[in-house]
Amino acid sequence: MELKVWSPFLDLDKEFRFDFPRILREAGGFRPSIDLVKAEGQLTLTVELPGMKAEAVDVSLEGGILTIKGEKNEEKELSDDDRYMHERSYGSFQRRIAMPDGVTEDSIAADFENGVLTVRVALPEERAQEPRRIPVGAKT
Repeated sequence: MELKVWSPFLDLDKEFRFDFPRILREAGGFRPSIDLVKAEGQLTLTVELPGMKAEAVDVSLEGGILTIKGEKNEEKELSDDDRYMHERSYGSFQRRIAMPDGVTEDSIAADFENGVLTVRVALPEERAQEPRRIPVGAKT
């Protein structure tokens, strides 16, 4: 059973017409850095995942939320007595990014090279909505 995050504010951006994807709040230890760039009709996400392999990363789209998750395992087990310094982070992670309306799985491509995951999302064409005149009838 998969748990879903309940958030009454998930669609708040639609009310205020934010047009850029939101990175949703996550909890946890290991939190890879993400860059988001919107240019030339596409959104490009780059995620730093040093020391990981492509097989350990999962990218999915559900309900307008792009989810990147995986687990970074420590190469070997060490006891606390064996450690001199410990700055690297390990463990499972999940990053969730709300996508603009109209983004589909077919518009997403991902590749992994040299510890960097790159996800490209083709953004749907923005259609300018012109105001529609509504005739007003008069009662006589």
